[in-house]
Amino acid sequence: MQPRKLIAHGPSSLTIALPHKWVKKHSLRKGDTIHVNEETNGLLITAGPTEQKRELSVNLTSHDWPSIISILTSVYRRGYDEVIVQYETQKEYQNISLAVRSLLGYAITENRKGRCHIKCLPSELEQDFQTLFRRVFLILLQQLEDLQDILMDQQALKTFYHRDADVNAIVNLAIRMINKGYIQDHFEELHLFHALLMLEECGDDMARFTIEASAYKDAKKMKAHVHECNKMMRMLYDAYFQKDGSIVDFYKQYYLYWPDAKKSSAPVYDLFSDARDKPVFYLRSIVEKIVQLAEILLLQNEERKK
Repeated sequence: MQPRKLIAHGPSSLTIALPHKWVKKHSLRKGDTIHVNEETNGLLITAGPTEQKRELSVNLTSHDWPSIISILTSVYRRGYDEVIVQYETQKEYQNISLAVRSLLGYAITENRKGRCHIKCLPSELEQDFQTLFRRVFLILLQQLEDLQDILMDQQALKTFYHRDADVNAIVNLAIRMINKGYIQDHFEELHLFHALLMLEECGDDMARFTIEASAYKDAKKMKAHVHECNKMMRMLYDAYFQKDGSIVDFYKQYYLYWPDAKKSSAPVYDLFSDARDKPVFYLRSIVEKIVQLAEILLLQNEERKK
């Protein structure tokens, strides 16, 4: 035990000096981030997120594919590192195996009759949450850009929905990282968690759009809507990651609330409100989520600057 005195730092904060040997051992420098976790009997200070292995046993006997993927995704997102799964039929095992392959880092390391062992293997992706968060945006942007090129190709549209799995896999990993303590600020944690769920829904809406559009006779009519949807997503990416833009820019394009009260035209809102094609409904849903995401992410940054 090393008793240390508290030092006044500003009007309401107290600080302590970290032991030199510990700082040197972890190669810490001025400006680096350390992690402080509140526990029952005190504070736990670590150089990185606390990695305590979490184990769980689940019984998936008599479960179908939707329930198996739902349960294992929930277990994965909550940060469990080892999972013992009980099953009964070969079909159940096939569904478990298929679900595990969609969860980055998870692998079945042992399988005996009626019982398999899932472990989380070390992944380079679990190193920088912000990079992972950026990757979700980049995948959605690439999908919207590709979508503009294949609108006239009904065969390509019919299989495009499979790409939603790419978004889901990264979102699942990002939510898992939040639950494992990679985001220390509780306020930011809640905002990012909500934002990830909305980005996942954007991917779902895009998949639904392609399914509807593949059966639509004049997909060319919807190209302008895909273009505007892509432009709004790009605007959000630039505003959040490049610090180029504010929430006002989004309101000028799409007045989400009380459209009858708006004083000036909002071109993206006007474009989508005039559309009557059923598939465009899903693109409009994406745009509205983008505006809501701008409020979550950009207003959060503005509050922090005050």
